[in-house]
Amino acid sequence: MLSCFIGLAQKDSSSGFKEYYPISVRPELSVGVGNNQYEQILLEAKPVVYYGIYNNLRAALNKDTISNGDAIYLSFQPEFRIYDEESKPVKTPSYKLLVGWQKIFKTNADNFLTAGIESGHYSNGQAGSAFSTEFDDNSPESRALYDSFTDDTDLAALLNRRTGNFSTNLTRFSINYRLNTFNEDNIPQRIHSITATYQLYHNKFLGVAEFGGYNPEDIDIYGRHRIELGYEFTEHYKSMRYTLSEQLVYHFGSHPSSSPVRSESKAIIYPWDSDLGFVAQLSFGRDDYNYRFLDSYTRFSVGITWDWFTPFVVKPIKQQLPNTPNQ
Repeated sequence: MLSCFIGLAQKDSSSGFKEYYPISVRPELSVGVGNNQYEQILLEAKPVVYYGIYNNLRAALNKDTISNGDAIYLSFQPEFRIYDEESKPVKTPSYKLLVGWQKIFKTNADNFLTAGIESGHYSNGQAGSAFSTEFDDNSPESRALYDSFTDDTDLAALLNRRTGNFSTNLTRFSINYRLNTFNEDNIPQRIHSITATYQLYHNKFLGVAEFGGYNPEDIDIYGRHRIELGYEFTEHYKSMRYTLSEQLVYHFGSHPSSSPVRSESKAIIYPWDSDLGFVAQLSFGRDDYNYRFLDSYTRFSVGITWDWFTPFVVKPIKQQLPNTPNQ
């Protein structure tokens, strides 16, 4: 998997064009310390990919007037964990498949305002009861288990961590503002980025199709509403680039045994000012891995990451020289 990340970085860094998504999730591969009391995580992988359907964001940003552009895409956001224990059966992975649209506006000062909406499916591909290894999900026996739960029940201790089903559909509404400072070549040298997101869990796929939704008992446990607030600072130092970020997440309406808050503090260094970076992260609070939201703990991890949004030349296309770098 490490060679896959490096191969992607080398391939894309030589390309003259790379699609641009101001609101995005970086792929990561990491190891760390700090676990819940039930499992020991050895390795985490998030091989996130974006498949562009239409994207004219760079062309819009390279106009010399106030301009706007659009991107329509599919995003596959899997997440896998390897644990320090027997691997058969493989424990529940995590999958998100989203269709998204982003609209960007460039101001006269070359700052960027982006609005985005993403909607799709989120599940772990399992079929068992979330709180029993003996029953199938949605079976009468499984649904009867929920009648015994109270606000004082420690659901994390009861969780079926191998075959328990987690399934829902969701929609995310995001706003991002980027304040840019440019060098003499019109490449951003300092970026302040603020993102606010509201996420809704709902039963119908894309709001219309009876596919992949939740059962009523589960949604009462993890709640329907979530808000996120993130800040990211990016700056260049000599031949490298670095990023510092903080993201706070709050969930509404979840079971009392589940912490509603999650924090992620992150530092990334891109030593060659390319797409490949080295990341360190400190997180605490609610886990963000399908049904593991019932867990709450502190974890420090280090690894590698891939930046979908490398700073690039922002100026009118007619003023760009043929040999001007485009990243």
